[in-house]
Amino acid sequence: MTEQNPPGPPRPPRTLRWALRCHPAAYRAEHEAELSAIHAEATRDAGPLGRLREALDIAGHGLRLRTGLGSDGTAGQVLAHGAPLMVAVATAGSVANLLWLFAPGDRVPSSSASSLPGLLLLANQGVRPLLWVVALAAVWTGRWSAVRALAAAATVLRLADIPLLGLAHLFPGTYTGAALNVIAALLTGAVILAAPRDLLGPCRSRGTAITGTVALTLALWAAQLVSAYQPMTGGPLVTHTFWAGVFAVALLFSRRDRALAAGLTVALLPAAVQMTASLLYPLTPAGLGALLVVLVSGSVALLRAHRRHAARPHPPGAA
Repeated sequence: MTEQNPPGPPRPPRTLRWALRCHPAAYRAEHEAELSAIHAEATRDAGPLGRLREALDIAGHGLRLRTGLGSDGTAGQVLAHGAPLMVAVATAGSVANLLWLFAPGDRVPSSSASSLPGLLLLANQGVRPLLWVVALAAVWTGRWSAVRALAAAATVLRLADIPLLGLAHLFPGTYTGAALNVIAALLTGAVILAAPRDLLGPCRSRGTAITGTVALTLALWAAQLVSAYQPMTGGPLVTHTFWAGVFAVALLFSRRDRALAAGLTVALLPAAVQMTASLLYPLTPAGLGALLVVLVSGSVALLRAHRRHAARPHPPGAA
């Protein structure tokens, strides 16, 4: 009678195998069994959607290791500080955009609003703020799986704005504006999804920072809305320079020992890029000033970081 070999360990599910391949080979060889056990425990009573979500979390962990955005690195820690504030900026921006759309001045012609693309656009503008408000509430309670899912859905809806705007004939010919919208949407979603999950939790202790960020963003958008009816000295785009100024101040204070300021810089980056890019062509005095302010503040921040790195003691034999 031949002796049969005992059966080997069960083969991991396909989604888990795909997620594990996202890790560096050396890390995967050392921790594959541990990650598989964690996945099995987390998905014991979960359905297909829960197993897929857990696999995506493991894949995201691997991608953060490959890109240097892990929880033990400075970049990952800055993203963890920036993700809650990014949700705050996106929430305030989407609410302000809804108010802007329905402000007096016939911004949505009745002929466009009555068409199917126009109706879909209005529905999109109404749903997106709700998603971000719910995401902000989830940030407050530390439900980051829900935050990521809501942020991904809101990002997709924002990207859907681009074809809907063209089909509704509301803003024809604004290819630069469409590109900036895409960049801002992708940056927003990327920061929230890339923040290390193990550094994220309930943000009640950062309530003041989150509330202040919402208020700051609403104030910047309110200034732009008011300027549409009461033009300020310097032209209709002068309020865009406010974004550059706030971004530059946050950048100046974004030293390593001020992770909150660095997080605010990351959170403001998509809106700052979107607002200030329109000042550069044609280049106006306000645009030139905004560009110089950002460049100078960025140079100062980089010089400080270089000095700290040079002053930090290095281990013997380090290059």
